[in-house]
This record gives sequence, C-alpha cells and structure tokens, in this order.
Amino acid sequence: MKTKISKQILYFAFIIATVSCADFLEPEPTTGISDKRSIYDEKSANAALNGVYNSLRSSSYYGLDFNFITYLFADNIKFVGIQTYYKIFVRPNGYGKTNLQSDNSSLSGVWAAIYRTINNANHLIDKIPQVDDLNFTQEERDDILGQAYFIRGLSYFDLARFWGGVQLILKPTTSPDDVEGIERSSLEETYTQISADLAQAEALLTSKSSRIFVDLGTVQALIARIALYRQEWEKAETYATNVISNNKYALVKPYSVFYTTKASTESILELEFTVSDTNPSSNWWRPSELGGRYEASLNDVIVQLLKDPNTGGNRGEIILESERRKEIYNGFYWRGQRDDPEYIFRIAEQYLIRAEARAHLNNLSGSLEDLNVVRERADVPPLSADRYNTLDKALQALEDERRVEFAVENHRFFDLRRTNRLSAVLGEDEGYLFPIPINQLDRDPYLEPNPSN
Repeated sequence: MKTKISKQILYFAFIIATVSCADFLEPEPTTGISDKRSIYDEKSANAALNGVYNSLRSSSYYGLDFNFITYLFADNIKFVGIQTYYKIFVRPNGYGKTNLQSDNSSLSGVWAAIYRTINNANHLIDKIPQVDDLNFTQEERDDILGQAYFIRGLSYFDLARFWGGVQLILKPTTSPDDVEGIERSSLEETYTQISADLAQAEALLTSKSSRIFVDLGTVQALIARIALYRQEWEKAETYATNVISNNKYALVKPYSVFYTTKASTESILELEFTVSDTNPSSNWWRPSELGGRYEASLNDVIVQLLKDPNTGGNRGEIILESERRKEIYNGFYWRGQRDDPEYIFRIAEQYLIRAEARAHLNNLSGSLEDLNVVRERADVPPLSADRYNTLDKALQALEDERRVEFAVENHRFFDLRRTNRLSAVLGEDEGYLFPIPINQLDRDPYLEPNPSN
C-alpha cells in the first residue's frame, strides 16, 4: 500500500544531523552526518563512514534490539529477565501467537535506528562525488561509496524482513520538511531498490583484508542471502560459490574458534566493539554474577540439540554456565571487557545457502556435500545419502542444521517465515510481518498498518 512518509523517520534524521553538525568541525570521528560542510575532504569522509558503522552498531540495531526481537520471537531463546518490552515477545508455553503490540518501544526503536542508518548512508552517497580534495583519490571515493550503497541496501533488506515494503528515502534529510510525498513502496519495489544498491556496491568495491569493513566479498554474501530469500536458486548458488571460492574465507575448527578469535577466517563481516565502546548485547546475555542483566538464555530444546553429539557436536561449547547460580548463557559474550563482536555474515552460512539452492536445483549430491562440510567442522557425523534422497528430506535436514549452526544468531525466525514453516513450528500466521510502530501510525494518518497491528 502506498503512503506518505512518516514524519518521525525524518524527525530522527533531523536530530542526528543537527546534533552532529558542529562535531564534524572537530578532529574526532562523529556518529552522524549533517550539511554540505560535514563531508568536505578525505578525512571528514572517512569520519562520516565511521558514523554509518556506528549506526549499524547502535543498541536499537545490530547492537541489541534488531537481534533480540527475532531471537525471542522464534524458538531457540527464552526470556528470563524483567524488561517488559522484551517479555511481550514470549510465546505461551513456547508455542502460539505472541502478545506483541505496535506500541513496543524496542520495535519502534529498530524502525528509527534503521532509517537513521539509511539517512547517514544517503549523506555519503550524495556528498562524496562533490568533495573537492585533490588528495582524495577516486579509489578512496569508490570504496567509501561502495560501502555506503551496501549499508543502505542491507538496511532496506532488514526493514523489509521486519515490515515488508517500506518508504524508500534515497536523498539525505535534515528536517521533516525536506521530503514530501514519499509513498510506501511494495515489497517488490523495495527489493528492486536493494538490488540496485548492491549492484552499485559490487561495481565499486574490491576485496580487502579487513573483516570489519564491507568489501566485495561482503556484497556477494548479501546477494547470495537475498537470492535465497527470493528463491532465485541459480543466483544464490552462483554468489555463494563466489564467496566460498574466495581464499580469504574458511571454516575454522572447532566451532568456538570464530567467536573466541576476533576477525577469524570464518568472518565475512563482523561489527567491531571495543572496551570503550562495548557491545550492548553482552550486558543482556551475561548472568548477574558476571555483571550482566541476564535477560535471555538458551531454551531446553536448543541446549539438548547442541549437546547431542549427533546434532550439535562441538557447537555445544557455545553453552556457558555461571559458577554460582548455574545460569546458562550465550558463549558469544564471554569477554569480561564486553568488546565481543557481532557477526553479520559468516562463511558457514554461504555453504548452507548453496546447499539449499542446490537442493532446489535437483543437485542433491552437491547439496549434501555442502551440508556435510558444515557438519564435519562441528564434529557431527556426516548425513548419509539415503537420508537426503528427496527434496523434502533435504530441506528438513537443512532447516535442522541451520537451527543449531545459528542457534544464537538471528536467522531462525526469518528462516521459518521464508520457508512457510511459521505455522507448523511456532503456531504463527504464515508470512507474518511485525506491526508498524504506533508512533509512526499516529504521526502519519496515511500510513496503513500491517495485518499484525
């Protein structure tokens, strides 16, 4: 349904731009982007790029809420805390519809944070070509622009995964009055824009050694993921193969190596946190005796699957337990200084993307080979061909494998929705989209709610 743009999106963008305007005149990096003076040379362009990554790391985006909402909405993670805006996601007895409402503050925070990230990326895309600095090479410009296009594409993909078709804002804003008449796009139109952004990023970027900044391999990984969601099987296979063939990436063994070692070969893209800029999720996962809030834990079913040598193998090492209270918690967040990364893309996902694509392309032997590569890394016995000799068997095996491989990553809910398994597994309506935040609906009478509102 087409609508006018919500005023609050622009309001948040205006706040970010206004607050950060003066900061860009200082030598320290900033977390927002403002007027035409904010990006005026190579140094300020890189500072602005850092600001876009800070937006990705925010506590309302990949730093916490974007992940936590999908964790709690699925069936691997249980709520054990006191925050009411998380408790609302809990399913009665682990099955059936939740009581999620459109006034949930974490949900509205995700909406605002993603649009804030998009606006910051828009400033880079708009202003980098205009920078008059002889020391700012075309190669450097292309690299920053490519990262900005990628992050905007990723952000719209995340909006689409939560809410379906959304308003497409492609120019920087500094005031709610800057944009009038932008309508809500269809889901197909939203994906068309995502594809256009990723095509730009793919053309501009090259392979780099860094795993905390976007490069060509990162773009190819997202294209493969989106092709999986869109059931574009040949494209998914091709792009996943491109990533797998890149010798920059490799599975590490045991499984725990990738989350106990920053920027291992397993990582395609991880968000960096430091001792002075800590990961917000760490506080929510860690038990109270370790100084955390302990709002979520792994549920009994996933713990059993992870500990079973036939399903979890060495992935069971991710289950940690506090000494005194014996509280189970997520091993991703083991660092006492809370500088644990957030993993956005891993090479293991690319093997499972290709396995699923190959299954749909009637290449069950190639599909099984990819699946068993992931199982072998986990010290799980290989699956035999007689248990993988039909498409239905293959898809169920892949669903089961993705559940344990990404037990504490944000894939599970999205996997069940894209494969039309929400009803069978969670008791939720197929195709479920999160409700549009009520503060958006209140500010824009033309914004039509989702069926879940």
